[in-house]
This record gives sequence, structure tokens and C-alpha cells, in this order.
Amino acid sequence: MKSQGTASITMTTISNIRVFHTVAFALFLISCYFCVHGDNVRDKQKTAVVAVPTHDAVETDDNSMDATVEEEMDPEDLDVFLPTDQWQPIKEGQAIPAGLHVQISLKTGEKMAKLMDGDDGERYRKKASPQNDDIDTESKEGGEGTDPLSHQELKKALKKFKADQDDVQDQERIDQIRQKFRSMEELKKDFEEMKLKVETDVEIMRRLVEKFQREGASVEEQEAALFDLEFYAHQIDNAQDLITIGGFDLIIRALNDTRDVIRKQAAFVLGSAVQSNPKVQVEALERGAIQKLLHLLTASQPADIRKKAMYAISSLVRHFPYAQVKFLQLGGLDSFLELFRESDPGLLQLQVKAVTLLHDLLLEQKLLTQESEVGDALKQQRIQQYKQVNLLSEMMKQGWCEIIPSLLQAPEHDVREKVLLAMQLLLDECQMNYYKDKQLIGRLSELKSEYEKHALEEQVETGGTEDYFTQLSHLVTDIMGQLSLSP
Repeated sequence: MKSQGTASITMTTISNIRVFHTVAFALFLISCYFCVHGDNVRDKQKTAVVAVPTHDAVETDDNSMDATVEEEMDPEDLDVFLPTDQWQPIKEGQAIPAGLHVQISLKTGEKMAKLMDGDDGERYRKKASPQNDDIDTESKEGGEGTDPLSHQELKKALKKFKADQDDVQDQERIDQIRQKFRSMEELKKDFEEMKLKVETDVEIMRRLVEKFQREGASVEEQEAALFDLEFYAHQIDNAQDLITIGGFDLIIRALNDTRDVIRKQAAFVLGSAVQSNPKVQVEALERGAIQKLLHLLTASQPADIRKKAMYAISSLVRHFPYAQVKFLQLGGLDSFLELFRESDPGLLQLQVKAVTLLHDLLLEQKLLTQESEVGDALKQQRIQQYKQVNLLSEMMKQGWCEIIPSLLQAPEHDVREKVLLAMQLLLDECQMNYYKDKQLIGRLSELKSEYEKHALEEQVETGGTEDYFTQLSHLVTDIMGQLSLSP
């Protein structure tokens, strides 16, 4: 019914497409208003619409049928149908409240409605009362977040709407609005001025180096510059460019800085720069990086600096046999041994890192030297270089066969795993030492029982799939088996 009234207004008042669009938009806003603020939101129900014959028609008339539809009433229409418990005709244009029993004649189109069975109609009478309307109006005006315009006021405003006029007619008001906002030309100009220069990684690193070297730079600024440099130094090309722009020399010098935080960050940058980067590894070696890093590993240095130094040493000597030779010549193995002579229990992490590095270097050398020397010249050269690394013989001289198993007392499973792997790799050289150490054999037996138990629990949880503890159990069993002990 609402749509018929809207169509009538549209056909009589709209003369051009601009007005049509405007009116349609306004009607859309009205519909949205009632979807949100309608008085009967809580009372919305499905209205039973039953199409039946008029009183003059026969009950078996084939032109009658039953149906159920949904009707939405307009809560502020002037002419609202007031239902009773008797059938009443619905006038043209009347709004039908929700929750009524409605009948429509399929012959004449006449519509009649009444209250549903059991409905006293009190809610409809209250809404139809002028006094109640006044109360509702007052409550709406005093309520928060309520639209002050009623449905009828919006309709009247829409009728008076002139499509050929702008929303703002006052020129002074227009000027005030324009002063609050900038024109598109001004915005374009600002955007052009705001274009940031895109910096390459090399330019950023050069700026960071200059920031570090700037006269009067604070410790915090220099630390931040090194922290950012470490991020870029991870990339192989960036690390090589760091040498070109002079930043690498700065890092090497910073390893001797008097401030702890600078030495720590410098070691961190160096470790990231040389990692898996042969060209930078050579540059670091030629600049005496190993000797400086070994100094940072001594007991006189704070624990966090020693950790970063270990990281840098590990990155520098891996897959670089010439650096491994220098590491041994400069007393690197002795520095590692000193870590086990200190009584500080907080050194466990550093001790494990040292054992892990030695295990990896031995395995790296073993795998390459076992390969056939038949191949390209570069491969043959690398094999000859690794043969000059006397790491295993030096470890045997210093008694590492007894040192490494001592870490099995650690409660952490990952620590035990690294120790067991190192022991397994050294079995050929350390077998007699292991066999004579009754305390070690007892510890291996304890670990065997412990990991067998964990492995069974693990297999139950994973449905028979072998996992971490199963592998540790096999590792202990293999070591004990090679020692000719009962498994």
C-alpha cells in the first residue's frame, strides 16, 4: 500500500530524471528510518493473510485460496486500520498493523481484517490513541539517538524539495565550507611534495653507518644503527656491499669498543654478515675477526657478549677450512675448554653451543674427506684444505672424550641429544674412554630406560609413529651397542 502512494506521488510530481533520482533516494532514506526506528520493531510478527471468498460466495468456490505472507505496517501513517474481533473492510490507503487475520477476495479484491483469535487488541488501541501519540512523541524527542523528524515531516519536506536548487544556497556559507577543505589542485600539489625518495638497501646501510659515525651520536643511537645494520647484513649481497661502503671495517673496530652494548651488537652484525657468505668470511678473517671474537669469549666479558661472540665464531668458521685452521692456531679450542673449567652454571648454553659446533665441524670434515678426490679442481682443493684441519687430534689431546659426556647430567632433552650425537661421532676415538667410565655407563643405562618409556608413551599418543623420544632411545641404544654392552 505504501508503494502505491509513493508511485502516485512520483507520477504526479516528478518531471525529469534528476528529480526522480532524488525522490527515490529520499524514499530509500525513509525506509531505512523505519527499519531502525519503527515503533513496532518489537511487535513485528508474521501477518496471516487468508484469501477467502466474500460472504456472497460459496465455500467451495475454486477462485479462493489460502496463503501466508508478511506485511509491514507504517507506524506513522495518518490512516491506520483499527482492528476488532469482527471482520471489517480495509479502506484504500489504510495501513494494516502486524499480527492480524486478513482475508482477500480473489473476485473483487476487497480486503477485510480482524484480530487473531485470543488477541484483545489492546496494543492496537493504545497506538491509535492521540494521548498515547503525544506521549510517544515526547519520549522520542527526549530520547537519545532518536531521529527528531517524523515520517510525515519527512514526506512534507520531500514534497517541498526543489531539485533545481543546491543544498547550500548561502554564498557566505559556501565560502566557509570551502575554507575548511582544500581544493583538488592543492591536494595534488601536496602529494607531489610528499613523495618519499625510495632508498636502496645500500643507501640505507650507508646512512646507518654515517649515523653511527656521526660526531656526538649517543650510545643509544649507535646501538640502534648497529641493530638495523644486522637486519640488512643477513642478505649475501648486502653483506658484501657493507664491505664496499666501509661499514665492515667499522664493525670490526667496534668489537674492541669500550662499551659493552656496542661490542655485543657489533658481534651480532658480524655473525649475520659472514654466515654462509664466503667472500665476507675471507674479509673478516683478513681483518683479524677471529682473534677479537675469541677475546670476547673469555670470562672477563659479560654473558650476553660471550653468546654473540660464539654466534659470530660459529658463522665464521663453518664451511671455511682455512678459518678453522686459524681458529685452532689462535687457541680457539682452548677458549672452548675454558668454558668447561668455569664453575658458573649459567654457562651451560655456551658449553652446549661449543660442543654442537665441534660436532658439526667434525662431521663436515668427515663427509667431505670421505668423498672421492676425483672431480673438479675446486673440490680437490677443498678436500686438501680440510685435511689440514687437525681438529680431531687436538680434541683428543685436550681430553674432550671425558668433557663432552659430562653434559649428559643436564635435564633438558635437547641438550642430551646434542651431547649424544657428539659422543656417537667420536665413538671410534673415545670408545675406551667411554667404556672405562662406569659413571657414564650407568648414566647411559638410565637414559636408555627413560627414553624407552617415553618412546612407548609417544607411540601410543601418535598411533605408532616414531618420533623424538624414539630417536633418542635408538641413539642411546646404538652407543651402548657399540661399547659392547648389553642393550
